[in-house]
Amino acid sequence: MLRLSLAALAVAAGLSGVSHAQSCESDPEFAAHRTANGSIRAQYNAVSRGEWPEAIHFGNEIANSGQQKMHRAAALNNLCYAYAATARFDEAVEACTSSLELRENNWRALNNRGAAHWLAGDRAAAAADFAAAQAEAPREDEVEANAALIACAS
Repeated sequence: MLRLSLAALAVAAGLSGVSHAQSCESDPEFAAHRTANGSIRAQYNAVSRGEWPEAIHFGNEIANSGQQKMHRAAALNNLCYAYAATARFDEAVEACTSSLELRENNWRALNNRGAAHWLAGDRAAAAADFAAAQAEAPREDEVEANAALIACAS
């Protein structure tokens, strides 16, 4: 009976990490940012629906506005996601880097810049950004998934 209980416990422990496992052939995960700001909410909704031209429009509009740094950082993060989703990787990296200039510990921007690097084929830069995102927010689902992606690709 004790062996059966220990075996069941071992199986349960092994399965607990399965939810964040990611195959090496899969794409990285992105993290959109939503705030109480109406324009950023609209951009977030466009990102969530995959409406990339709208997400890019809102992102550029907010990034070039006089809004608070935290709002511009969130909009630039979402802009990075939208650019990467449309294979505009250089612009994606630039948007995430701009977001990080406004908020250096922005785990979403680190994660998304890493995802853009990954999709562009720069695995070393992706690994560095994913590691930095993991240092900032180790328990976020997207961060865990991308750390697993790097681990299985190594």
